[in-house]
Amino acid sequence: MNKLFDENWFYAPAQMAGESIVLPPEEAHHALRALRLKVDDEMLVSNGEGSVFLVKLTSETGRIEVLERIRHEPEPPGISLAIGLLKGRDVEIPVEAVCEFAVSDVYLLRTDCSSEFDGQNFDRLMERLRQKSLAALKQAKKTWLTQIHPPEGLRPWRERHLNTALIVAHPGKDTVPSPLPSSVQILVGPEGGFSKEELEFLLGQKNTFQLPLGETRLRAIHAPVAALGNLLARR
Repeated sequence: MNKLFDENWFYAPAQMAGESIVLPPEEAHHALRALRLKVDDEMLVSNGEGSVFLVKLTSETGRIEVLERIRHEPEPPGISLAIGLLKGRDVEIPVEAVCEFAVSDVYLLRTDCSSEFDGQNFDRLMERLRQKSLAALKQAKKTWLTQIHPPEGLRPWRERHLNTALIVAHPGKDTVPSPLPSSVQILVGPEGGFSKEELEFLLGQKNTFQLPLGETRLRAIHAPVAALGNLLARR
């Protein structure tokens, strides 16, 4: 396979060798117009569900034939991230960054200090973030697409995930267990952090741990990446 094509991954909902499917419109445009691939050229596609396939372009309309599965990770990554909503489009910066790592889910949370404005269009925000996650899947050559979830309240979110270990990024004593649990969620607050009531709610529960991020004060757009890097280093 030409190295150029090996370095350019695509997304396609492929499931098994032998099937014939059509690339999504944007993927077809990139392959045929931007990279000028031709019929019978081979490509690599990730289905975002744990598998990477070698495929062959079979038509100028973007149809491909799936030749073989060359990589398979049956279980999604064991780390997910939850972040308090930030003002304007600031939330896009950390989400775009963490999607390049092996992160299964990103949750956007309404907290006591999170930033929202009247009439904010979360549908557009979700569309942009999901596009960034898809771009990260290909750029970082991942098998699993990071799922982006729409805003919800901190308390109901945590109550739905009580059985999953929670790492709260907050100054204080480092109580993160070693070794790390196989499945963990990282929680990072918005500008201003968490309220006293939220911390009491979170840290008063079993299966919840605290992660300080050093002596310097980090901006909310940088803290999620710092927290994720810290946990990945421990693994």
